[in-house]
Amino acid sequence: MTQNRDRNDTETRQNCHSRASGIHNLMVFIIKEILSKRNLIKELVLKDLKVRYSMPILGFFWAILSPLLAVLIFYVVFSLFLKVNIKEAPFLLYLMSAVFPWNFFQDSIMRSTASLVDNRNLIRESRFPHYLIPISIILANVINFLPSLIILIICSGLFLKGLPGFIIFLPIVLIIHLIITMGLSIILSVFYVRWRDLKFILEPVLLLLFYLTPVFYPLSLVKNSFSPLLFKVYAYNPFVGVLNLYRSAVLRGFYGFIREDVGVLPFVIMPFVFAILVFFLGIYLYKKNKNIINDYLSY
Repeated sequence: MTQNRDRNDTETRQNCHSRASGIHNLMVFIIKEILSKRNLIKELVLKDLKVRYSMPILGFFWAILSPLLAVLIFYVVFSLFLKVNIKEAPFLLYLMSAVFPWNFFQDSIMRSTASLVDNRNLIRESRFPHYLIPISIILANVINFLPSLIILIICSGLFLKGLPGFIIFLPIVLIIHLIITMGLSIILSVFYVRWRDLKFILEPVLLLLFYLTPVFYPLSLVKNSFSPLLFKVYAYNPFVGVLNLYRSAVLRGFYGFIREDVGVLPFVIMPFVFAILVFFLGIYLYKKNKNIINDYLSY
């Protein structure tokens, strides 16, 4: 009996080591593949930006104006009409710190979901990993997102008379957000090739997710309205964590409020773990389906 237990322990350790080795090998393979195709990714990013902004009169300025208009609408509705009160930060900054990252995420998901189908001719003519197309769309959206992020940092420094020390972690927050978006985009683009109804389901799901994140209401309101168990479930929403990370990195004094409401674990560890999981799941699904993607794209 002892020998059987020892044998099982040995097999368990070997399986864990095998999985860890497999994850490490996959990570190395992905990084090498992306680096080897960096010139192609650059061309795809430039192509996406040229197509997107070649016709509008204001061109690239819409990358800044669009999120600012969204913030203005939310500010008028929730601050002037509904009188929403936020103690963590000035309400305008509170909105900007959520609407800007959310616009980047939502636009990336919506554009990349149908990207393989929309670029079927390019995929047939060229031989490269299909997942580079949704990744290139997201990288193009990062270029659109960065001016908004710079505006947020400048406004935060002016309104709050300084920036928090956590500002040095903002690039890490951006990378976590980027990996989450890439992983979900690869997953959804692979699914959309087979199930074209996905795009119609995705819109209400994103709308629901938007209202389940503290974009225009404080976490303290959720905490006071939910039971402790429901609030814990809510706090472990990785998108709640991502917004809190952005706000902690940009809004001076915000971390003190969030530490009291949810603690460090939900909004630091959860987004990081979720980012790794969805990215590897996306690559796994692509590897599993890559040989049949072209078959589905033929009709």
